[in-house]
Amino acid sequence: MGEEGTLTQVLSDLPRGQATTLGRLLAATGCRTHGVAILLLSIPEALPLPVPSAGAILGGPLILISAHLAVFGETESLPVRLRDRVLPGWLTDWLRDRVAPVLARAERLSRPRWSGLVRRERLLGIVCLYLASLLLLPLPFFNTPPALCLVLLAWGLVQRDGWSIGAGLAGTVALTVALVSLADWVRTMFA
Repeated sequence: MGEEGTLTQVLSDLPRGQATTLGRLLAATGCRTHGVAILLLSIPEALPLPVPSAGAILGGPLILISAHLAVFGETESLPVRLRDRVLPGWLTDWLRDRVAPVLARAERLSRPRWSGLVRRERLLGIVCLYLASLLLLPLPFFNTPPALCLVLLAWGLVQRDGWSIGAGLAGTVALTVALVSLADWVRTMFA
């Protein structure tokens, strides 16, 4: 993983069964490290995985990366402690075997567009921070919707695709409305 390549190429080149650090993976993809990091850490939550408590494991780093994006934008590199975070061999195998082929198809559909949304990195960092915080809520079967929104936002950052960012923002609004409605329903049921 020496030279910069597309995310699909980098994931396809991951060695089988070997752990790697997040920093090494991000260095191979070049710039847009926040988007790539958020994407890689939210995909396991967006898709059903037989890993208990994945939200608790991945939620913390997602919150830190999102907060870093909100404060610094894409101009600043991730802190060393986040870059040194180890991705276990099972996760790198899953990213290479399952995620890379899907991203290859998505890369063919994605292109830079709606640049006004893409340039709002700090605002997107705040939205990602909100969604990452939702992943830590102890609600059963609830991690998929915020993780899908994170995937769309991160993919938009990686590919500079404002359409994907717009879809992620629309999903975030719909999710927030659903949560407020659910909280209101629960409040009226027990009032």
